[in-house]
Amino acid sequence: MPVPPPARPHLFGPFRFDPAERMLSRDGEPVPLMPKTIDTLAVLLERRGQVVEKAELMRLVWPDCVVEEVGLARNISLLRQALGTVGEAYIETVPRRGYRFAPAGVEPPGQLPVVKRRPVLPLVAGLAVLLIAALVYWQFYQPSRFSPARGERALLAVATLESISPELERAAFPLRFTDTLVGELAKLDAVQLISPSTVRRYERRGIPLALMGRLLGLNVIVEGTAQQFESHVRIALRMSDVHSGRLIWAENYDCPAGDTASAESSVARAAAEQIVRRLSH
Repeated sequence: MPVPPPARPHLFGPFRFDPAERMLSRDGEPVPLMPKTIDTLAVLLERRGQVVEKAELMRLVWPDCVVEEVGLARNISLLRQALGTVGEAYIETVPRRGYRFAPAGVEPPGQLPVVKRRPVLPLVAGLAVLLIAALVYWQFYQPSRFSPARGERALLAVATLESISPELERAAFPLRFTDTLVGELAKLDAVQLISPSTVRRYERRGIPLALMGRLLGLNVIVEGTAQQFESHVRIALRMSDVHSGRLIWAENYDCPAGDTASAESSVARAAAEQIVRRLSH
């Protein structure tokens, strides 16, 4: 009778299984296994890439006795534990049928080698410092884009008047006066104006005036307050340079407390003329 050739070892990933010696090793180091766990691995590797039915697997591993599926499942679990993190990938469970060992030539992903990365925290910190420095320069040190010497028209926005007195707020005085002032400035055609609706959209979103001015590319912003006294209403207006924050102009106007509607247009007209005059110098 011819002697059958010795079974060839099975190689998969860092593992080597020698069916003749019934030994599993990883990177040359033995992996201890229970006898029935070794039998289970041998059967799966002999049918590598094929589904081995549960009944057939139990018959081959336990030929002389009857076992329940829980014994087979425990054997598979021990085998997967021995294979480590790639155990689940090598031994696939086929629902309601059995198990299959990964086909030859198809290696499941194992633990990737650790790649030393350059520390990114110092780089991120350095970039953050540069960004903050650029923002500070842009916000506080870059000169205004508006240059009266060149005869250009300043791009201007009028912020909604801030009401210090609740009675003025209830009478919608701040909105009325702001719109009136914008209208008077538009008549003079000496400045470029941003629409009040655009300004209020930024105000509703809580965006600070300085940032709004930058985003809109403004040169100057006009803002102010209104306060109710017993005999009169005081309107305090001021105009500042967007880029430097420097106050360019400020003025207070008083109008009778009982007749604010008729005084709005006259105060707005006087303020508009002073604003244009100040930007023209």
